[in-house]
Amino acid sequence: QRGGFGFLGGPGETQIEADRRIIQERMSKIERDLEQVKRTRSLHRASRKRVPYPIVALVGYTNAGKSTLFNRLTSAEVLAQDMLFATLDPTARAIKLPHGARIMLSDTVGFISDLPTQLVAAFRATLEDAIEADVLLHVRDVSHEDTQAQAADVQAILRDLGINPDDGQRVVEVWNKADLLDGEERARQLEVAAHRPEESRPVLVSALTGEGMDRLTAAVEARIARSRPVYALTLEAGDGRSLAWLHANGEILGREDGAEGALALTVRLPLEREGAFGARFPEARRLS
Repeated sequence: QRGGFGFLGGPGETQIEADRRIIQERMSKIERDLEQVKRTRSLHRASRKRVPYPIVALVGYTNAGKSTLFNRLTSAEVLAQDMLFATLDPTARAIKLPHGARIMLSDTVGFISDLPTQLVAAFRATLEDAIEADVLLHVRDVSHEDTQAQAADVQAILRDLGINPDDGQRVVEVWNKADLLDGEERARQLEVAAHRPEESRPVLVSALTGEGMDRLTAAVEARIARSRPVYALTLEAGDGRSLAWLHANGEILGREDGAEGALALTVRLPLEREGAFGARFPEARRLS
């Protein structure tokens, strides 16, 4: 028990009362900080919606290598350490995929086993990008002896957030840390992955060495492409400027030479270019 100030008398406060007061003050500060994070993330999401790049979010068990993978894909310098919740404030970067599609890649907090409901609520602000993401990369440490249990924990939390972890159109399993596997285990993992349906097949990678990054970006592009509009249009002979614009801003899926040199084209567009495309080619016909 602590006494009063100076020579004043009085019982003061017990140590447990002081500890309770300090903890309550810290809790109040954390709650205020979380509210500020929520407001900030809301502003960021509103800003991104004005430039509607598809959002690709990294989720997974803590220490699965999400931040290392984020750094590999974006050439950023995000904190990547072997510790719980190394990433609390979500980091997002706009990157360009090999075939020209632009995405917003977001890193998120790592999950842990038996994450309390209250903690999920507290970190919900850091998981909002995952909830709204077009594609989720579920990063797993396949070299860990408890990788299956860790994956089950992550899937349970995703379900709590209203996300179906078995949706192969939206969720890509990324089997990370392939560099830590011996030859026999690597072959076994590849065989297991090969027996999965193609639309939900995992991708074996090493974020540390860069192995499998081409397969991963191809898997992301394939899922994003399914949500991108496809148009058919015809260009007049010699309209090289329009053809160059389409090559720079979209993906030409089909091309047929028509009468008198006209070109019949099938074009897939990123969502952020659809408005400009419609203004430039009002006669185009949407196929999907």
